[in-house]
Amino acid sequence: MILTNDYGAPDAFVKAIEGDPYSKGDADFSATELLKPPQIVRLYNEHEDTVTSDVRDEWWKLLGKGVHNVLENYGEGLREQRFFAECEGVKISGAMDLLSAEGAVTDYKVTSVFTIQRGLKTDWEQQLNIYAWLLRQNDITATSLEIVGLCRDWIFSRAEAKRDYPQSPIVPMKVPLWRPERQDAFVAGRVRAHTTENTLPCTPEERWARGGYTVLGGGLKPRSFDTMSEAANYINMKEKPGRSFTITEGGAKFVRCENWCPVSEHCPQWRGGGKENASTSRT
Repeated sequence: MILTNDYGAPDAFVKAIEGDPYSKGDADFSATELLKPPQIVRLYNEHEDTVTSDVRDEWWKLLGKGVHNVLENYGEGLREQRFFAECEGVKISGAMDLLSAEGAVTDYKVTSVFTIQRGLKTDWEQQLNIYAWLLRQNDITATSLEIVGLCRDWIFSRAEAKRDYPQSPIVPMKVPLWRPERQDAFVAGRVRAHTTENTLPCTPEERWARGGYTVLGGGLKPRSFDTMSEAANYINMKEKPGRSFTITEGGAKFVRCENWCPVSEHCPQWRGGGKENASTSRT
């Protein structure tokens, strides 16, 4: 990756980002890489030497690394140890932030209050269960999984004024520990998704689609939702005798493609007319 500094960040930031020691070892995929959209991973690997990113888009990673570097000195147990295992001939690695002697897995996430308020993220649950799978392949049993959210934008006065606001910037979140069979099936499915000959296009969810489903009718103002399930749930809440609704699909804004995907300029889905959904209607 080529790092740019178009906005004049001090050299210390540039050097810190360039000096990132992260390595997935000799694995084909890291746990977090396995969770990324296959199309993004494959395009990045193909164009890594020409992909560019600016310091302003990479600096937030320094926050996470700084927190991890401090906390790893105090957690009791194995800290930042990388485990390896194979699935269908593919080598996978993962380094959990803390593994206690009793098998409790903890992962720290520097994030926003908004993210915490939305509840446990699906990919966080998936990531920690991949860690549990890795441990099991190394004859270690994970007994519990936990995310500790660290809210970088937490404000004391809002915690006092709002009940639904985190009461502390440090938010532990229990993560469901899947059955071994579910872990096995999930990891195998992600491996197949990444190794299939024809790269899978990104889904609307992977593209962080916003506002792609609009509910019309019922004598109410149109409402836009990010997913079909959210639109359907809204209709279920508003349904009454005599009311009729239609869900119009289209016009989504793909936030990841527009602002956050490192390989969008190389992406056939984005460059080839994938910037908007085709409009359809459902009742």
